[in-house]
Amino acid sequence: MLRLKDNPPMTLPSLPALADAPGCWTAAYCKPRQEKALAWELCRGEVPYFLPMILRETYSGSRRRSNLYPMFTSYVFFAGGDSERLVVQKSHRTVGFLEIDPAAQASFSREISSLELALRTAPKELELYPQLVTGKRVAVIGGPMKGAEGIVLNADNPARLWIGVTMMGAGAKVELHADLLSPLSDESEEVAERVIELPVGLVGDGKHVATRRSQRDSSEFELTR
Repeated sequence: MLRLKDNPPMTLPSLPALADAPGCWTAAYCKPRQEKALAWELCRGEVPYFLPMILRETYSGSRRRSNLYPMFTSYVFFAGGDSERLVVQKSHRTVGFLEIDPAAQASFSREISSLELALRTAPKELELYPQLVTGKRVAVIGGPMKGAEGIVLNADNPARLWIGVTMMGAGAKVELHADLLSPLSDESEEVAERVIELPVGLVGDGKHVATRRSQRDSSEFELTR
């Protein structure tokens, strides 16, 4: 991990503004953990680029560290033509390109200009915010609860999770910073709709079994053959 002072500039220092970059913008898709290295190469090659990064605190055991992290993992934006693209390709730090439609270039330039302005003038007001969806299962990837899994009850920041034993229909709610959460496999069921059937005993002549349909906030009983 780079020290905070060793991170590359988010934009080419000699470029007055992103809107002044010549040519079309393209997104370079980088190999794992190569965004900053590519940004340094583009900086040395005087290729206009934009690597939006956010200051984030992480935990290593009981130690807390601060560093800059790419806002869009694996992507670095650069502007220019064939010669600039060749610089990117010769870096051997990318696996491909995401082309931006010519008709969308103007709006894309405005968007990244606004983002760069926000990152430059109010960096402490911005934070990484993963796409959390209510009802989805997530893993805690940092902090004292690292390794725990839960279900998103509220996708705001801080996010509210349900952590418990689904089979028993009971658990607890906890609030965590959204930056500490990572979505797991795609699930279509929401917590409120999750139903588990538990055999609780025989009824009458032994041909029926009473089962408990357990939900997060309520339970009911029914008979099944």
